[in-house]
Amino acid sequence: MQTNPHLKQPVSELLIVATLVDSDNERLRCLPAIAGIRCTLLENTIYDALGLICDSYNGGYWNYYKLSNGGFYMAPQSDATFRLSCENYFEGEVSANTAGIIATASAYSTLSFLNGGECFANAYHQLSDFIFQQRDAGLIRAALD
Repeated sequence: MQTNPHLKQPVSELLIVATLVDSDNERLRCLPAIAGIRCTLLENTIYDALGLICDSYNGGYWNYYKLSNGGFYMAPQSDATFRLSCENYFEGEVSANTAGIIATASAYSTLSFLNGGECFANAYHQLSDFIFQQRDAGLIRAALD
């Protein structure tokens, strides 16, 4: 049986699927499900996270994705690539989806240090499990570490 080298669990038990949230009513429930009354803080922190690492980011519509493990991330709805320059000296060009994963994970990490930030730490771990399955996992981890 093949195992995920990062998590030491069988791959078949780890398949996490991302599903685009396309209903407005369902979109309204996504952020409160993770952050409760701090949902606006989470959303703005995700936007700010991308703005800090991508000079060309200037806002726009974001897609919401629910993960089959209970996780969640947001990504700009765009066919463009995003040139990232992170504080850890990572520089690279990534898809909008990958940029969104990085921004969401970064926001979760930052907010996890707040008093009562356990919900953000849990969300980070759920997203991290998904990240390890991505083709760009090494690139994403390099931007985050």
